[in-house]
Amino acid sequence: MHFKVLIPQQIDSEGVKLLQKAGATIIDPPSYDEETLLTYVQDVDAILARTERYSQKVLENAYRLKIIARHGIGVDNIDVKAANERGILITNAPTANINAVAELVLGFMLSGMRNLLNADKAVRCGDFEIRNRLFGYELRGKTLGIIGFGNIGRLIADKSNDGLGMNILIYDPYISRENVPSNMEVTNKLENLLSHSDVVTLHVPYSRDTHHLINRKSIKLMKKDALLINASRGGVVDEDALADVLRKNEIRGACIDVFENEPPVMEHPLFQLDNVIVTPHLGALTFEAFKEMALTTAGDIIAVMKGETPVYPIVIK
Repeated sequence: MHFKVLIPQQIDSEGVKLLQKAGATIIDPPSYDEETLLTYVQDVDAILARTERYSQKVLENAYRLKIIARHGIGVDNIDVKAANERGILITNAPTANINAVAELVLGFMLSGMRNLLNADKAVRCGDFEIRNRLFGYELRGKTLGIIGFGNIGRLIADKSNDGLGMNILIYDPYISRENVPSNMEVTNKLENLLSHSDVVTLHVPYSRDTHHLINRKSIKLMKKDALLINASRGGVVDEDALADVLRKNEIRGACIDVFENEPPVMEHPLFQLDNVIVTPHLGALTFEAFKEMALTTAGDIIAVMKGETPVYPIVIK
């Protein structure tokens, strides 16, 4: 068996080795902008995709393409309608990075509620007495509001409830109460979660329905000392509205791992604020998760090349 796999961005070497052992030739383009992809997709059987975008225009040039295996969970960087029309299968790696993202959220909660980054900066500048001005909050007994109760949301709920002693409040219109542990509360109103939570964390896919789900109106429902965390998709939060609310200190702070446009511009309004922690979409980027995502996606590509059913197909609607 011989087939060609386009891998525009770096993946763990174990995934590459697995593909090569199965007979793959790896195509490694010099960049992953649309014009480059237009050229390189023409002669490949599979794509192992990270964050680069696959538009209708790109997919129209993919004459031999059978599968796009998404190195992660979300597929909003792929025109799934165009892929469906061309019979291109899409898969993802829905469980490979859930612990990595969950642990990042825990780190955000601890850092945000205890002012760790601001304390670090102050001590480096000789201001040791900031210790008497930067009182923080304990997470024990606080309410964590989780918007989206998929694999990542569930794991964060377990870790936060069992390990940190937090109360858990969940909003997810697609789950039923019987699928939630009895010691966790469910609300069918987003407004209720926002107004009662000390920390709000987002774990929803990006879609037309979730675009700017968190906006000026919804942020203003949050407690003044509340912390907002977004490690899902950038477009779920109205970043300009968030910056304005944070600038006025109307909520405690925010921890942002994802942006509506990536990479964000240097003049991004959130970058000027001390009550924001920003990271470069690294929720899934641990050594362990990076390896697992590569092996999962490589395995599904090999399965499709053999005419078998992949483990993690995405149902395209």
